[in-house]
Amino acid sequence: MPLGSGVGGGLGALGAVIAPLGIAAMLLRQPAGPVAKLIAAGAVSEETARRLESVDIPRSFVIEPAVNRRIVIRTEDGRYWVDVARNRRFRRLVATVTGLVVLGLALAAWQVGAHLGTSAEGS
Repeated sequence: MPLGSGVGGGLGALGAVIAPLGIAAMLLRQPAGPVAKLIAAGAVSEETARRLESVDIPRSFVIEPAVNRRIVIRTEDGRYWVDVARNRRFRRLVATVTGLVVLGLALAAWQVGAHLGTSAEGS
């Protein structure tokens, strides 16, 4: 054992806690590409809405998933703006669900590993 007796398990458990937190932090750090471009251009209300071409989004299908989730709102005259509060809630939800799934998988792997370790020692 390169780290000595029992140290690797402790560091592994620490990694199981830190990994989901790191994933959540990465997801929360910045919005998705086209949404980020609209936010950076200041398109955060109907009054400040922008056309996609003016923010280097050449095709509207790129923004359609955000429009379908009502994160990006299309005005009657073809301009778009971001509902920042809804975007923030959506990204937090994604980060939370992803973190919980990763944590659950890590705990399951830990339990399976502990079970396999005890059965191997007992035989």
